[in-house]
Amino acid sequence: AIGITNQRETTVVWDRVTGKPLHDAIVWLDMRTTSTVDSLIKATTLKSKDALQSVCGLPINPYFSAVKLRWLLDNSDVVREAVGRGDCMFGTVDSWLVWNLTGGIRGGVHVTDVTNASRTMLMNIKSLQWDKSLMTSENQFLNIRVV
Repeated sequence: AIGITNQRETTVVWDRVTGKPLHDAIVWLDMRTTSTVDSLIKATTLKSKDALQSVCGLPINPYFSAVKLRWLLDNSDVVREAVGRGDCMFGTVDSWLVWNLTGGIRGGVHVTDVTNASRTMLMNIKSLQWDKSLMTSENQFLNIRVV
C-alpha cells in the first residue's frame, strides 16, 4: 500500500511516449496565468469569474489546473506539438506519480481521485465525471483536446 499527498493545483504535463515532462510543473501559486484568466472571463456569456461555478464548483482563477493547462497550450510550443501528436498527458502531481509507479511508458495507469479532479475545473461537481463541455465547447472556451 502507498499513500500519496500532493498540492492539488500543481499542474504537470508529460510525454506519453518518453515519460519525460514537457514543461516545468506550474505550481499552485504561479500567477503567469492571470492574463489567461482575464481572456477566459471575457469569453463567458456572464463576463464573470463565477460563470462556470454551477458546473465545476470553482471560479475562473489562476489557482486551478485547467487555467494552467490553457496557459501551457498558449505559451509552449513543446506542449502544443505533443498535443497535436496525441502524446501529451496532463494531471496533478498525484496522477503523474501513479502513472510512473504503475509502469509509465509501459502501460502506466492515468488516474486521479475525485478530490484532486474537483480542483481542476474540468470535473462536473454534480455527476463527479470529467465534463467535456468544460474542456471543448462550441465557443472553444478552454479548447482542450480530449483523447
